[in-house]
Amino acid sequence: MHPSNRIVGTKSHRLLGKKILLGITGSVAAFMSPQIARELMRHGAHVIPVMSKESQRLIGPDLMWWATANKPITEITGDIEHIRFAGVMNRPVDAFLIAPCTTNSLNKIATGIADTPVTLIAATLIGKGIPVIISYVGHEDLVNNAATQKSIEQLETMGVRIVHPIRIEGKAKIPSPEELIAHVFKAFTPQILQTTPVIITGGPTREPIDNVRFVTNAASGRTAISLAEEAYLYGAKPKLVLGPTLLKPPNYVETHNVVTTQEMTDITLDLIRKNPRSLVILSAAMADFRPKTAKEGKTKSTAGFKVELEPTEKLVDQVKKIAPESILVIFKAEWDVDRDTLIQRASERMKKANADYVVANDLSKPGAGFGTETNHVLVINKAGRIRELKGLKRTVAQHLFEQIVTDLGKHHFKHQKS
Repeated sequence: MHPSNRIVGTKSHRLLGKKILLGITGSVAAFMSPQIARELMRHGAHVIPVMSKESQRLIGPDLMWWATANKPITEITGDIEHIRFAGVMNRPVDAFLIAPCTTNSLNKIATGIADTPVTLIAATLIGKGIPVIISYVGHEDLVNNAATQKSIEQLETMGVRIVHPIRIEGKAKIPSPEELIAHVFKAFTPQILQTTPVIITGGPTREPIDNVRFVTNAASGRTAISLAEEAYLYGAKPKLVLGPTLLKPPNYVETHNVVTTQEMTDITLDLIRKNPRSLVILSAAMADFRPKTAKEGKTKSTAGFKVELEPTEKLVDQVKKIAPESILVIFKAEWDVDRDTLIQRASERMKKANADYVVANDLSKPGAGFGTETNHVLVINKAGRIRELKGLKRTVAQHLFEQIVTDLGKHHFKHQKS
């Protein structure tokens, strides 16, 4: 076994058994191609590089051979690689990710020009109906060119999945490997939420004591971001209402940053009123208490002082009152309780909020709760069915969405207004 194959499936098995071509064209962003390839492999994919002549001026084929354990395709030979990968003589590849794709290559693919291994294989796979995903890059002026914009529109009508760049410093730059892999995941995920509004809350909220101090908790927002990523994979355009956190959501997630519980409540309810038949997931650890009065300035630290707290209004109890047709998922955290008590309290909370699901966990358990990359939860639905999920928060989010779309079925979502 090639040493590089040792990383296959170390993050997840979402792409296990998938054969994916990685197209590389002559952009300086080609330096990221080994990282992209290995991220695909960490999720289980078998990756075969396809390199244009211009890309080889920037990175060598041996580097991609090392990264993927597969010798790159650098020219079309008597092995007629473009036909072979389309599955005429054997099993076809599952997808073709071109990252980076120059505006030159993008325009060629849009007009059917096939004069490099990358463009010829892309043309063949598009004709076969195999998913082609293009992450285009370039100077901002090249991207803004009317011909390039027309090519992007043309490719989308042809069924090509377009990954839009990050615009910064006058350039259209390639997204992170993690974001690119999300677009590959999406190619293999049923788009059942394509017309369903999805609203998610996450992170902590802060309640001011004075102008420099506040009451908060250790929630990181990782679960909410993972849930938003999963919603996107199912075709939704998720709206994330996120409290203060050091984590950055992907660029494809519409994010509303807030600080206080009231801000989170106001923005979330406003989004729900505009989309009353939404899938609403309230995973934020909103502050249960706030100081009755917030002092101006900075309280001197030379003497002690008292802070009187009052309860905040519960967002979970307001959702179904204004949007009874919404699907509501709430979270319930407890501390150092047995399983039966956790189930009982979570079920009671679900009933009080008229929620459809409750996700319950015990924050005292190792690997569960705030500030961790993992979680250990019980997912309970209205019928009383209980499912235990444990592992990385991204994996927990994946299985939670799988359960929701399975339980509710396509019929519930297909008539939703986007």
